[in-house]
Amino acid sequence: MYSGINQLRPGCGPISEDPRLTEAAQWHADDMLRNGVSGHIGSDGSSPQARITAAGYRSRYSGEIVFWGTGSAATAKEALDMWMQSPPHRDIILNCAYNAGGFATAWDGNKMTAVGDFAAS
Repeated sequence: MYSGINQLRPGCGPISEDPRLTEAAQWHADDMLRNGVSGHIGSDGSSPQARITAAGYRSRYSGEIVFWGTGSAATAKEALDMWMQSPPHRDIILNCAYNAGGFATAWDGNKMTAVGDFAAS
């Protein structure tokens, strides 16, 4: 995911991986798959910013992108394509203020969830 995201941001410089953001993204990807959550609010009512803060990351602001795919659409490439076709997701990816990120997927053999958490340090 990192290489795909960074290739889409040629004018911004690369997103640097932060393990705390990856932890927040993995928690939400797992929650989405396990509990059928779609969107940015977790099954426990948590927001992206709350999950990022709970993972120990402090940022001026942050953004989150999420994906849910099944069958042949359950790929990282499909997630990247969908995000770039969605103006709010594309805006987060192309926002040069974001310089740190965490990306995660969860897979059950048929369904895949993907989450990207972006932050400005």
